[in-house]
Amino acid sequence: MVNKILLILLLSVACASSSPTPRQSSFKATLTRPTSLIQLKDVYSRDMIRWANFRTSSFSVPAINEDVSYTITVGLGTPVTNVNLIFDTGSSNLWVKNTAYNSCNSRTTHYFGETFSIQYGSGYASGKEYTDVATLGSYRFAQEFGIASNFSGFSSDVQGLVGFGPDDLSTVTSSGKKVRTPVDNLHATHQISSNVIGVWFQPITNGGTQETNGEVTFGGHDSTKYCGRITYVPITTASPASNYWGIDIAEIAYGSTKVTSTIPGIVDTGTTLILLSSDATNSLYEQIPGAKVDNDTTLYIIPPAEVPKLKDITFNIGHSVFTLTPAQYTVPQNQVANIGGKVGTTYSWISSLGDNNSGLAFILGQKFLENFYSVYDTTHKRVGLANAANATCKKRQGRPRF
Repeated sequence: MVNKILLILLLSVACASSSPTPRQSSFKATLTRPTSLIQLKDVYSRDMIRWANFRTSSFSVPAINEDVSYTITVGLGTPVTNVNLIFDTGSSNLWVKNTAYNSCNSRTTHYFGETFSIQYGSGYASGKEYTDVATLGSYRFAQEFGIASNFSGFSSDVQGLVGFGPDDLSTVTSSGKKVRTPVDNLHATHQISSNVIGVWFQPITNGGTQETNGEVTFGGHDSTKYCGRITYVPITTASPASNYWGIDIAEIAYGSTKVTSTIPGIVDTGTTLILLSSDATNSLYEQIPGAKVDNDTTLYIIPPAEVPKLKDITFNIGHSVFTLTPAQYTVPQNQVANIGGKVGTTYSWISSLGDNNSGLAFILGQKFLENFYSVYDTTHKRVGLANAANATCKKRQGRPRF
């Protein structure tokens, strides 16, 4: 144990001495789609595997849909090897495939006798735990991570995963201890002023050929990416949502019709769809005559005659109202082929969780988050949301706020 602490201290000194970059209160990194064509087929079934893992165990790790996830570039070792890792707020460990990173090529790596094992619903990763220098942009810090010698369920485009969820989710090593996330380590070494990340996703507006269309701010939030103020809400007390970035929604309404009262759930970058309890989903689609689940895509379809009549859907969160327009909660026609649907048919991004679990009644995934700026604040155990800057919302210029 003493040797391990000494190694981490030496790595921290090496990180500080080898990086002359002046330290700021925050810094930004881009988020990228792993493939040039966004594959959305079977997206509902993959999201449901992820949800099943959220609800069945307090500290289970959810499944990942790597085809529609965002990746971030992280450097490991000395000299640096850059790897593209899935960016996930629903888990809290960093691991990389042994085909993408060889510890023997780093002169600062150290194996201290522990292993890790993570089950991802339909996939898994296992191997040995190491400590080495990690790099995000020009920022260097000591990081514990796994090198997976066994893995399944991940495409060749994905080289591993980095989690930014609560550290209670990181107890997957053989010792059962908590492992610090990169944000924890950046904050502990005073390289960022707050243990906070701000996340912005740009909606895919074409057929899916955009690649770099997201951004994460470490240590704060980027005021150029949102309008108005950020509404903060505490982590819910309802389990299992309380183990993740879970919040309470006071009300969801379709037009002026209330479809839910207060319910707990999760804000999650690793889920694609907007998922509601079966009661809430039924109440919602009862307001749209003829809406039904499509057998091919398992998404809801809207009858052509009802499309012009669609109303806004509002989410009352922390005494603020967040609105999705029909254009935001339906699939753009130039993406219909990607979901395996029929061109000319209107599909919805909102689907059912399949039951009414009282402790996890919704998941706000990417199709919600693409329209809002989200903040994940570990220090104050809260989540923040604001309207994303867009064509109808004047972008505010300035440095990130803290």
